[in-house]
Amino acid sequence: MGLILRDVFLCCAWIINVASFKVTVPERYLLAIRGHPAVLGCEFTPDPDLSNLVVTWQRQEDARVVHSFYYQQDKLDRQSPEYHNRTSLYISELGKGNASLRMHPVGLKDAGQYLCQVSNAKGAGNALIELDYGALYSEPRFNIHVNSTAVAVQFETEGFPKPEVIWVGEHNQNLSSHLEIQDQTEDGLFYIKSSYEVQKSLVNVTLILKNQLLNQNLERLVFLSYVSDEDGDGSTAVIILSILSVILFAVVMFLLLRKQIKSYL
Repeated sequence: MGLILRDVFLCCAWIINVASFKVTVPERYLLAIRGHPAVLGCEFTPDPDLSNLVVTWQRQEDARVVHSFYYQQDKLDRQSPEYHNRTSLYISELGKGNASLRMHPVGLKDAGQYLCQVSNAKGAGNALIELDYGALYSEPRFNIHVNSTAVAVQFETEGFPKPEVIWVGEHNQNLSSHLEIQDQTEDGLFYIKSSYEVQKSLVNVTLILKNQLLNQNLERLVFLSYVSDEDGDGSTAVIILSILSVILFAVVMFLLLRKQIKSYL
């Protein structure tokens, strides 16, 4: 009878122990930004003894192995090739229940669902996290095209995902413009080219580019004055282009540099 009671007690203790084991993700959705590492958070009920700890990160869609840890060390022989030298765990944090995965660099193909699977002497479990990807659009590169009848202002930039592009006139009215979106580059970026053309010698417009995913909102004021050569041969022109954003950037950089210099004195 005593043996039976002991077995029942041990069984109940094991069930309670397993029931108390949890694997959770602090955030079920994570937005990765190009050029920055992504940390996929995962927490579990810790056990100081790491000899029984197994941590495996996999892609939910096709079970590709992203990272594995067991026998108290990384085991990457089954790691999918596209993740080689891009993933790591916080080894010193495993004993505290932190199985978060660090990934760098991050690209468009990394977007998707990831499964964090953990087991130790206290139990086993898993949790799912979704990774999204975005790339901030680069500073627009402006070009000016002038002919005998019109002036065209054109800009180019790259980013992800597709942006909203608006040209606004000096009276805050939307202007008709041309927008070209080319196929994604090798980095998974969209190449954007847009232009606005006007048949007059004075241009005062604002370019607005919005990346909704990353809450990026670029506004660049372009003021252009075109003066024909007084000789009348039409072969010479003077173009005065003022992009206020560039001037503002230079002023800000100067002030920051001066502040840094003062801090060293």
